[in-house]
Amino acid sequence: MLKTLTLENFTVFASDSLYFGPGLNVIVGENGTGKTHLLKAGYLLSAIHESQVKNRTAILDEKIEAHVTERLLNIYKVDKVESLISRTAQGAAGLSATVNGHIPSVSVSMPHEPAPNPFPNQQDWLFQLIPGKQGAKVKFIEPHYSISSNATYGEAVYLPSKEMLSFFEGFSALYQRREVSFDETFFDLAVKLEIARLKELPEPVKTLLALLKEVVGGELKLDGGRFYTAIKGKQRQEITLLAEGLRKLATLMRLLENGSLQVGGTLFWDEPETNLNPRLIKLIARVICHLSQQGIQVILATHSLFLLKELEILSASEAFANIEKRFFALKPGPDGVEVEQGDALDDLQTLVLLDEELEQSDRFMEASD
Repeated sequence: MLKTLTLENFTVFASDSLYFGPGLNVIVGENGTGKTHLLKAGYLLSAIHESQVKNRTAILDEKIEAHVTERLLNIYKVDKVESLISRTAQGAAGLSATVNGHIPSVSVSMPHEPAPNPFPNQQDWLFQLIPGKQGAKVKFIEPHYSISSNATYGEAVYLPSKEMLSFFEGFSALYQRREVSFDETFFDLAVKLEIARLKELPEPVKTLLALLKEVVGGELKLDGGRFYTAIKGKQRQEITLLAEGLRKLATLMRLLENGSLQVGGTLFWDEPETNLNPRLIKLIARVICHLSQQGIQVILATHSLFLLKELEILSASEAFANIEKRFFALKPGPDGVEVEQGDALDDLQTLVLLDEELEQSDRFMEASD
């Protein structure tokens, strides 16, 4: 799970540190304030251990630097690393994060005794984007000897604002062979969706899947590279005939069924409300709260005051009262985007979504007079 994220002279940010909770984390802000940039940075750093370190005997700084360089270019869809350095910066940019995980513990116990809890562990990732005559280079600052290769940090999953089940067929091959306009988060998601379902599911996941199947109206099937929904005893239906909001929920179903999204992992979700009506936004909000309640960290960015209010209503209810929440508001400042953060909406002085709705209400009342 992502604990902290710090950006120095990175894209639109001058110097900001964000502190996330293990439950529900909501980022709001105007267009151009870097919500997607934050999600992508957190996703990139959360996934490094899984792809570059886990169970490896040799850990090379140069290999990690090359990996981060390639990921920055592909995830942010830029031609060169220096494009990610703030235009007002006088020197290098910085990108760092602390990710929480655990190391398996070894002990002797009787069969009737509970298994010992794993030891908590954390990994600090710190990179600099250093400009030079030959272009900017990524430098790994944190020494590799502090990395535990046998640690587990949970899977990181990124959901773009646009659902992809409807154009999943052939996407991975297309992305690998052709120049396309999609950034690499879409390819990452396609790869995860291709993974077969687990034989045995953890109980918390079974609870979530039961809820999702009821909402979506059946199970999700992959056949011949194409997704379908299937109800027992009835003819299957092409995924393209399902409403977009339900396709987003079906995506979560697949990721839970194949273990890509699991307890202890992190879901980064960019504008889950995109192209959805209020009824489907309410469903999305309830699913998000269920994910957070079952031990999956959710970090989302939204433009929707409706979604924000719905999450507040649900998290204040008795059913979801145990969810830990964090809120972040982004606003333009004199030197770059500034971040306000707190455990409740009331902790935020700048909440553009609310200001705009109140202003619209005033204009509506004036027009009605």
